[in-house]
Amino acid sequence: MLHVVYRSYGGENQKGRPAYYSKVLALASLVRALSEIDGGVEVLYLNDGPIPADRLRLMESSGEVLARSQLGMRGSMQAALALPAQRAWHADDVVWFSEDDYLYQPSALSGLEAAAGAFPEADYFALYALIGNRLPNGQAPVGTPVPAEWQDSEPRLVRGQPWRRALSTTSTFGGRVGAIVEDRPLMHAAMWSGGAWDHTTCLLYQGFQPYPVSTVASSLRDASGPAELLKRTAVSAARLGLNGYQAARARLGVPGRLLIAPDPALVTHLESEFMALGTDWTAVARSTRTWYDARELVRSA
Repeated sequence: MLHVVYRSYGGENQKGRPAYYSKVLALASLVRALSEIDGGVEVLYLNDGPIPADRLRLMESSGEVLARSQLGMRGSMQAALALPAQRAWHADDVVWFSEDDYLYQPSALSGLEAAAGAFPEADYFALYALIGNRLPNGQAPVGTPVPAEWQDSEPRLVRGQPWRRALSTTSTFGGRVGAIVEDRPLMHAAMWSGGAWDHTTCLLYQGFQPYPVSTVASSLRDASGPAELLKRTAVSAARLGLNGYQAARARLGVPGRLLIAPDPALVTHLESEFMALGTDWTAVARSTRTWYDARELVRSA
């Protein structure tokens, strides 16, 4: 069974967005993708603070709304990660965690479900991912070295879509419930490492050292004053702690997990600089808007 946890916030940030961007469009694309799933699916909307009426109406018609307040980014993610254990979902089920600024192709979630069946060896899934040294937008990431032990894989077709091993993804990701429950402490620890803790999380559960010691040391050398040095010292301590934690896991023989993703991506982050290649997202946005408007007309009739 597939479970979806959609984390939403009523406000906005200052990221660059495509002209068609809106959070109701992003939500509608997810609901549209849900409609293409053949099997059972449970949808939970974890809302941080008040949500505009149009989005709330769409949520209430397609899932269960969990209203919280003042969670913040970490608190929202921590609350989401707690749900598989709280709800006693089966270990072999798949849970998909989504942020509220992603655009979904209609086949995205049914493709995820199919890939989970086609890759029984995989514990984690992305629909928008860093594959080797290539971001979804085709560019190389800055300051994100690929671990020497990481190996690419030959693509495997699932319903005509190539899937392969990925290096990391964002906080919009999926996993088997058993893996999420086991790795939850690791994910909590990664949130305090500063910077892109979602990338750090992916490296940790795959069994890689997340922070080369040389980069930790250089961060301390580059501090501009006592206050910044104190902050960087705390972050560096957390990062060295994660390295030690990972080394201990390796000594205990804890195996690394496998993260897989479609190539090209089946969803895109709606941030202009990082739009995924391989899809006409303007066309996806247009067809999603048409689908949503028709749905609202039927609802109000």
